[in-house]
Amino acid sequence: MVTPPGEPVLSLRERTRLAVKAQVAEIALEMFLSRGFEQTTIEQIAKAAGMSRATFFRYFATKEDVLLVMTEDYARHAQDALKQRPDDEPVWTALRHALEPAVRQQGKGSAAALQTARAIVQSPSVRSRYQERYLQLRELLRPEVIRRTGTTGDPGASALIASALGCLDAAIETWVERDGTVPLHQLLDRAMDAVHPLAPDPRSGADAAV
Repeated sequence: MVTPPGEPVLSLRERTRLAVKAQVAEIALEMFLSRGFEQTTIEQIAKAAGMSRATFFRYFATKEDVLLVMTEDYARHAQDALKQRPDDEPVWTALRHALEPAVRQQGKGSAAALQTARAIVQSPSVRSRYQERYLQLRELLRPEVIRRTGTTGDPGASALIASALGCLDAAIETWVERDGTVPLHQLLDRAMDAVHPLAPDPRSGADAAV
């Protein structure tokens, strides 16, 4: 497999580790769908994956983290996307584009992506863990938002990022409620527009009515 430009070259050991994590996450998701998240134990996941409980914890700190495998790179991708936006672009619109990698990954339309989002929305323990990822993302985006807005020393940058992430939360909740029938990017556009108008989006059809 060819590594995309700008991506770090991973060792064979790390590639193997990531492949095992993805495989365990796939097995666990099937179990969550058939049995329920709360009803599925770490011991059951480990057994189904052919590993011990101790080995499971080499890959995941908690059961909730199994569901959040697909979100691990959100923060880095969002940070990179924000830095690539034009300096003269309104910061609110730049934040919308920074969230696009997460929207693309989560809104692929696959049953697994939708069911994972449903578990995040409906399970308090997963939701709590997911919010920790949001806090990490906010801290990664904050320096670039400060640079763009000159809001050093006041809560403006954090407030902007928190508002954008709140819009993403609202969009995902609606996406789950509508069983994925409305594209996630449309829902996020509408949520963010409700807070502050976005600059025109060059994507065709992005503002089409539902």
